[in-house]
Amino acid sequence: MKILNPIPYTARLAVFLLLTCQLLILGGCDAYEIWTNDPPEINTFTVPKEVRYGESVELKVGVSDPENDDLTYTWEVSAGTLTSEDGAAVQWTAPELRDSEIAPDETVRIHVAVRDQGEETVSKSAAIIVFSKSYRVAEALSGVYELVRTQLAGETTEAFGSMRLTTATFTREYQASGAFFFGSYKLIEPFDERKGTIYWSSDGTTEPIVSNYTWDGELLVLFWPATATGHIYQKLN
Repeated sequence: MKILNPIPYTARLAVFLLLTCQLLILGGCDAYEIWTNDPPEINTFTVPKEVRYGESVELKVGVSDPENDDLTYTWEVSAGTLTSEDGAAVQWTAPELRDSEIAPDETVRIHVAVRDQGEETVSKSAAIIVFSKSYRVAEALSGVYELVRTQLAGETTEAFGSMRLTTATFTREYQASGAFFFGSYKLIEPFDERKGTIYWSSDGTTEPIVSNYTWDGELLVLFWPATATGHIYQKLN
């Protein structure tokens, strides 16, 4: 029987060193990849510039990651309500106002942070203007007016009076046919600042008086359908 010669010691040592180097190289590559993990990148950030009070909109962020890691999203808002605080797209509802309330513009801050599995984080922020259309109309109409003409059922009548409109209150006072009138207002949401509807309510009354208005930047026309009465006001300032 022929006995094969054992593998020389130097050959076995060479094989061992080769396998050891390969393991070190592979392990070193994994460690290097972990050590050099690149952060995700925000490509798009979809946030509206303006919304109305109480309006619901979708907020979206588009993110890519060099290592294709799973991503974690964290959303924060300074006001309003989020349906969820996680995910690339979330639903947000702007702050609410009561029906009888108007308010100036409010700035809401939106912030999203995105983290990958390597604990690298990127973030993005934006501002949304929340507005009341009624307030913007009230702001546009604000000023002091002089009554220049009154019509009752199509007939022009003599009348004198003035009206002061502000974003806080609309008040009017005028004298016609020997009677004196005074009223304050509640403005509902109109379609635009050129025409719309005003609810006038006087002290001690429960039912408001409805009037329509048109406005050209100088003349303000108020018309009360219930009494077929119209007033034309000239803006003084």
